[in-house]
Amino acid sequence: MKKLTYHRGLLVTVVLISAFVSMLNQTVLSVAQPAIMQAFNVTVSTATWLSTGYSLIGGILIPITAWLADRFNTKRLVVVSLGIFLAGTIVSFLSGDFATLLTGRLVQAVGAGVLSGLSMTILFSVYDRSEAGKPTMLLGIIFGLAPAIGPTLAGYIVDTIGWHWIFGLTLPIIALALLLAVFFMADVVPHIGTKLDALSVLLSTVGFGCLLYGVSETSDYGWINVHSSLPALFGGLVVAAWVWRQLVIDNPMLELRIFKVQNFSVASVISAIAQISMVAVEFILPLYMQNARDMTALQSGLTLLPGALVMFLLAPLSGSLVEKNKGRQTIIFGVMVMTISTLALSFMTLTTPIWSVMALYALRNVGLTFAMMPSGTMAMNALPKKFVSHGSAGNNVTRQVGAAFGTAALISVMQSVATSYSPATSALKLNAAKYARDMHLALIHGAQAALWLATLVGVLGIGAALLLNNSDTPTEKATDNLA
Repeated sequence: MKKLTYHRGLLVTVVLISAFVSMLNQTVLSVAQPAIMQAFNVTVSTATWLSTGYSLIGGILIPITAWLADRFNTKRLVVVSLGIFLAGTIVSFLSGDFATLLTGRLVQAVGAGVLSGLSMTILFSVYDRSEAGKPTMLLGIIFGLAPAIGPTLAGYIVDTIGWHWIFGLTLPIIALALLLAVFFMADVVPHIGTKLDALSVLLSTVGFGCLLYGVSETSDYGWINVHSSLPALFGGLVVAAWVWRQLVIDNPMLELRIFKVQNFSVASVISAIAQISMVAVEFILPLYMQNARDMTALQSGLTLLPGALVMFLLAPLSGSLVEKNKGRQTIIFGVMVMTISTLALSFMTLTTPIWSVMALYALRNVGLTFAMMPSGTMAMNALPKKFVSHGSAGNNVTRQVGAAFGTAALISVMQSVATSYSPATSALKLNAAKYARDMHLALIHGAQAALWLATLVGVLGIGAALLLNNSDTPTEKATDNLA
């Protein structure tokens, strides 16, 4: 066995802190979103760009990280990415208008997008296949810890010193991760030295950008309108051209042949479905609790706290089950629980007990714990070691773009239904109390419609999970597909 030239424990610590602060950056924003909408007087569809734009940038950059990891020094990539992430956080912290805040978020997304693509690649590079459950366990703990701390702390900050400080909160953590990366990160990913295809970068950027922009505009213009359908259709065609180019050139930006491996492609789709469910519910519930139930941001965060703690506590168990070659059973169970609990949440009303919402959210997170990270591990285990960077990028781009597309679609449904149920503005003068109640009911109708759609997506996830096969090593067929 080759002697390590780095300290694995310290290197993994750098990766986990980077993943933690990236995840924390997303969870704190969900609670602050209603306050940001009020501060800048923007609509739900506009505010959604803080999430969908972030996910889109990540989705665009993650395919490039496969090439970056293959070609450049791992340590330099991590240090530069953390530096960019820090710069974006500073801009967001100092923002005085929505455009500046969105700019800061998009700069954050550049750094976080590369880090997201590298995290799993690095972990699977430093752990043997016999330890494949450890990346699942470690990242699962982060996925539980960040949501456990984020919403509650963000709620307190929004209620006391203002939403700007949710970005100030993360600044010292990012700075710490950057300092540790300088000293303890190492070049651990094998390098191939392939040439980047500029046309592939252009096609992926324009294609995914136009596609998501068109979908996001449906909340304002509907599905059949030149403002939404034209960019979406154009983007879809450009993405198709990008896919074709990756299949015909010698050195693709992302090796799409990995999707010919059934376990990889199915597990990646399940990761995307789980991500859609997570992002959708964590966007909808704060709006429901703060706007329809008149709870404070802190109360909203405390309501989500038990569910986040569930993920933190169960992550080691999900990792150990994958190591015992029970990934298929674990994922089927997880997706089923996630789907059933999402359906149950869709029946919430103005009088639903908050403890009931809290319990259902916690149950949904049980499902997410056993669906999201194990599916990522099964996807990576299905591929030969030399494709680890492309596997990580392929899995992450499916998850990130799926989440961005799914979130935009769910929010557009929510806003469209809510608008159709909203009372006329003239009713405010006749009976202000009734008008306020009707607006709350309209929001709930929109949330219910979005959750029904999320439930349908979950049902598709159950069907996909049944197609998985337990295997702790790449099959001969998988190796032949990638030969």
